[in-house]
Amino acid sequence: MKGKLLLAVFLVIFVANSLITVLKADGTISDVVINNGTISWNSPPMYVNGQTYIPLKESASHLQLAASFDVKTMNATILYGENELKLRLDNDIACLNGKFVQLSSPMKIINNTIMIPIDSYKHLGMTLVTKNNTLLLFSPTDGKIIYKVVSGDSLWRISVLFGVTVDYIKQLNNLKDNTIYIGQPLAVKLTDSTFRTDFDAISSNASLFTLPSFQSPVKGYITSGTAIKVIGKSESWYKVITPKGEGYQYKSSVSINQSILDTAPNSTYFDKIIPVDTSMNTIEYTTYIVVSGDNLWSISERVGLPVNELAQANGLSTSSVLYIGQVLKVPVHKIAIKNVKGSQYGEMLDWYKEGQYVIPINAIGKLTDIGTGISFFIKRTMGASHSDTETVTYSDTTIMKNVFGGSWSWNSRPMVLEINGRKIAVSVNGMPHAGVDGVPMNQIVSNRSGNYGTGPNYDRIAGNGMDGHFDMYVLNGRRHMDNKIDADNQRMVSLAGGLQ
Repeated sequence: MKGKLLLAVFLVIFVANSLITVLKADGTISDVVINNGTISWNSPPMYVNGQTYIPLKESASHLQLAASFDVKTMNATILYGENELKLRLDNDIACLNGKFVQLSSPMKIINNTIMIPIDSYKHLGMTLVTKNNTLLLFSPTDGKIIYKVVSGDSLWRISVLFGVTVDYIKQLNNLKDNTIYIGQPLAVKLTDSTFRTDFDAISSNASLFTLPSFQSPVKGYITSGTAIKVIGKSESWYKVITPKGEGYQYKSSVSINQSILDTAPNSTYFDKIIPVDTSMNTIEYTTYIVVSGDNLWSISERVGLPVNELAQANGLSTSSVLYIGQVLKVPVHKIAIKNVKGSQYGEMLDWYKEGQYVIPINAIGKLTDIGTGISFFIKRTMGASHSDTETVTYSDTTIMKNVFGGSWSWNSRPMVLEINGRKIAVSVNGMPHAGVDGVPMNQIVSNRSGNYGTGPNYDRIAGNGMDGHFDMYVLNGRRHMDNKIDADNQRMVSLAGGLQ
C-alpha cells in the first residue's frame, strides 16, 4: 500500500512538470505566462513538431533580457547578465558562454517571426513548469523563483507544481501555517543570486584582466595548460575562475572542453521559396474586345497580366494573331490584404501568385526605405520574374542614389512600396542597368549601364537621370541570370515585412 502511494505521488509530480500543451484551433497553444503575467502576444506561441515555440524578442523582453537576430549570419543572441546564449537558425545546437549545448528543437522562422523552443531559456537558469495546460516561465528574482497565488491554489498544489515540499515553501516564506491568499507572492525555489556557468576549460598563455577590456588592470598571468572555469561571457571576453582569482580572459586564450560539437551547415531558409498563405485569394473573369493595333503583349500590359497567362486563358500562344472585335477572357486576381507587423512594414506577398498582380507593369508607387525613412516614387516598367523598375523623375533618382550612400550599388535594401492603398514588403537593388537614359526603348545602344555592353535599351522613362532600370523583388522573385531565388533579396523582403 505504501509503495502504491509513493508511486501515485511520483506520477502526480511527473505529470505536473511535463510539457503538456493544448492546441487552439489555429495551432497556437493555450497560454504562456511569464513571471506571473499574462502576455498579450504580437506573435502568439505555436506548437510545432511536439515543441512549444515562443517569439524570441517578445519573450526576451518580458524576461528583461536583451535579444537580437542577425539576418546575415542567421544567428540569434540572448544576453542575461554576463552570459550569452547563441542560437543558429534551423539548428538544435546552441552555444552557452562558449560551450555547445543541446536544444530540444531548433530555432525557426514562423510567420516571419524568429521563434525558439520555450525550454531554451532553461539553459540560462529560467524555470519552466506546466499548470492546467498553461506554461509558466520564471526568471529568478534575487536568487528566488517567485510564484503568485491564484484562485484554487494550495501549498500542496504549488509544491507539486515546482517539485518541492510544503515545508520547504513554508520555510522560504516564514509561514506559520498553510494559509495563503490570492495574489500572494511566494518564493518556491532558491537559485544562485547571479546565474553563472561552470565549464571546464584550458588556458593558453594570457593575462587575467580585472574587467573585459585590455585597458583594465591586470590581476595576473595565466600560463599555458592551466585548468580554469568559464563562468560567464561578455562579448569577446570570458569571465573565468583561475588560480590567480576571478577575472576576464580574451576569447582566443580560452579552450573550453566540449562534450558535443556543432558541425551543421548554415540554414538554407532564405535560399528557397518561403511559404505564403494564398488561401484567401480569388480569381474572377472579365472580357476584353480587341481593337485595331492590339496584340497579346500590349493587351497583357493594359490588363496587368503576364502575356503567357492571358494567352493560356484563351487557348492561344504568345505569337497568335488577333482580329478586331475578338473577345478575350481576362483573369482578374483578387489578392487578399494580409496582416502586417506594424505601420512601418509591408505585406509579405509571393511574387508569382500575388506580387505581379498587385504591382502590374506601368504601376506607379512610392518606396520608403526602412533604414532611413526616406521616400521616392517609382514605376514598374517591365520584368517577369521580378519587377524591373525605374524612378519617375530626376528628383526621385537623386533621392534614391542618396539612400544608397551617394553611389549606385548592387547591394539591396529593405523598403516598403505603397501602391493602390497597400503597403508591400520589397527588396530594392541599388544598381541601374541595361540601359541609357534619353534613348528610345529597345534601340540598340552601346555602353549600357551596369556593364551590360551593347544591346537593346531597356530604359522606358526618358529624362529621369537613370540609365536603365533597377530590380525590385517581393518574396520568392527570381534572378534573370539563372532563374534562382536570391537569398539576399529574400532577407531584405523579410526585414521589410518586420522579421524580428
